[in-house]
Amino acid sequence: MNSTFNLPVLQPPSPVRAHTEQAIDAGRIKEQFTEFLKEKKYRNTQERYLVLDAVLEQEHHFSADELYLALRSAHVQVSRATVYSTLDLLTRCNILVKHRFQGDSAHFELTDKMPNHDHLICTECGHIVEFQADELSTIQDRVAEANGFKPLKHSLQIFAVCQDTRSCEHNKV
Repeated sequence: MNSTFNLPVLQPPSPVRAHTEQAIDAGRIKEQFTEFLKEKKYRNTQERYLVLDAVLEQEHHFSADELYLALRSAHVQVSRATVYSTLDLLTRCNILVKHRFQGDSAHFELTDKMPNHDHLICTECGHIVEFQADELSTIQDRVAEANGFKPLKHSLQIFAVCQDTRSCEHNKV
């Protein structure tokens, strides 16, 4: 059963900020992964940590295949299956966030790198802008509380097109 609620009428919005990255504590992340593997009784293998090291080096969203190809080009001997399974484990222990922006493949990003942000995605060129708008957190809180929930986080994806798709610097065509 859905509750109804009154959302605030948004006044002229405060400026939407491009989201800035936070420093990554690789040691803490590796400890978190080690504890997760131990707790869930998964094998602690060198290959999984090679994948984790490659993940920690990524600066943008990436797919499993992109990470696999990066590992192969660096002459790291890890199977595609190990990459996929390790990304799944990293997602399950909250080191990675998995997104489906468009198309069939999932993309990942480090949870610690960009907490509490949203995405604006061009459907023509695939360019992704990460942003943070305080109004969205306010709406999240109001919607959750009005329905008897305790808000934790939200994920918003806005699909749009670049202003001028012909001269877009991000166009991959």
